[in-house]
Amino acid sequence: MTLFRQITSGDIRIPAFQREFVWKEKQIIELLESVAEGFPIGSLLLWGVDKEMLKIAPNDMTSFPNVKERYPTNYILDGMQRLSTLYGVFHFGTSTSDVRFDVLYNLREQGFAHRDDVDLFSDGSIPLSALFTPRQLLEHQARLSSLKDGDVLIERLLQLQAAFQEYMVPVVVIKSNDVHRIVGIFEKINSTGTRLDPVDFMRAITWAEDFDLNHYLDIATAALSEKRIELSAETIIKCVGLVLGIPPTTDGLLQLRNEEPKRLMDSFARTIQCGERVSHFLSQAFQIWSSTFVPYEGQLLLLFKTIGMMEANEKDWSQIARWYWATGFNESLRGKPDHYVVRALENWQALIRGEIRGLEPRLKLTEIELFERRLVSGGALSATFAAMYAVSGARSLVDGSMIDPATYMVGSDINFFEAVFSRAELMSGGLANAISARVFGNVVLVDRTMLKQHGSNDMRRWILAAADKGEWGVLASQFIDADAVQGLKEGDPQTFIARRVRLMHERALALVGSK
Repeated sequence: MTLFRQITSGDIRIPAFQREFVWKEKQIIELLESVAEGFPIGSLLLWGVDKEMLKIAPNDMTSFPNVKERYPTNYILDGMQRLSTLYGVFHFGTSTSDVRFDVLYNLREQGFAHRDDVDLFSDGSIPLSALFTPRQLLEHQARLSSLKDGDVLIERLLQLQAAFQEYMVPVVVIKSNDVHRIVGIFEKINSTGTRLDPVDFMRAITWAEDFDLNHYLDIATAALSEKRIELSAETIIKCVGLVLGIPPTTDGLLQLRNEEPKRLMDSFARTIQCGERVSHFLSQAFQIWSSTFVPYEGQLLLLFKTIGMMEANEKDWSQIARWYWATGFNESLRGKPDHYVVRALENWQALIRGEIRGLEPRLKLTEIELFERRLVSGGALSATFAAMYAVSGARSLVDGSMIDPATYMVGSDINFFEAVFSRAELMSGGLANAISARVFGNVVLVDRTMLKQHGSNDMRRWILAAADKGEWGVLASQFIDADAVQGLKEGDPQTFIARRVRLMHERALALVGSK
């Protein structure tokens, strides 16, 4: 009840950056059931301030009462939906008329339901809004006492009241007027123990009456998606920062709060235009038809800055492509912090010339490493491996037609690749440590529609048939030559895989420009 008193007095406020109450009736009921049973519902994260730091949400988007602003106060950073639910159901009819909060408890059935879902004339039901309103509660107790099972119902009513009255919600309060410190904490603390998205905080500190970051993020997300650029809100914000000349770090992006709304709006519009150029470059240079196939955010940001923002000339494009291939094959950005990427973006000319240590555009992946690695959904090397097939014009082993990259380079799905030897065959064929049949040298790209039409996914059959017909161009597009075919005929997976890996490695060297 302490939380309710704080809300009523204005000590806890919902900042305007928070989205409106979006929970469905089922979610409201489930939360109430958890509290009634004494189950944990997660902690609340509040920001305690002694002066205005954020705008307060208008009353029509919250169940909270209309209270004059005063300081000090506490902004809800995490837990708005839960706290709005609890306050709303117990104050329905006073602070809110949203029917989603009109919940009753059936004392006989011992269950919660919305008014529309229960018998209005059920003498065993009580609205939750009466539970902590003394006059209404006494009236319902008097009504219940006249019933045959009144004593049992009243006892259950008091138990229900006690369950909510005694329930303790863990509250974490951060007290500071230092925005940089709050952002650092905000990135680390969450009621579920996971990292909070710093974009949520960006929404808060940039919110103004004439600029709602949520709105422009929604517009940009939808517009970029139409161009096959699927970006998280955080990445979009970083792109907007690049347009404004702001480094894409949390500290750097805090500068957005100082930008005029008109300039921010224009930057979002330009971000969409830049994203379209990046999409075109991805499809032309790498046959990538969705940005979800780009392994690292750092790669996307570099393409955004150089290609999207047109900082690079056409003569730079081949070097940018070489760097992209090298970064994917070498997995160079794995685990790298933001400042590492920022340094690369600030010095992108030196980067593509190979002057930044650790990110040089040369192939570090060895044949041995490629021999041992396997196809993994979402993996950087796997996505780059698939793009290598796409730019090599991989053709169907069934009929020799080119497999359209637009059908398989649209996400991180690796189901377009089929193993030739089974894992058991790999192990019996000398690869005792094989943990999967999907090692790079043992998979081929397939046209699922074509395989379905011909009723067979036996890759050996199709490879050998192509070899018998002398279709070496088709086989070469899948990194298969005569030596690999001979290994397949002899049931020798080591020879088959080793030969294919060599051909793949040679192609990777060519793409990176090392050969």
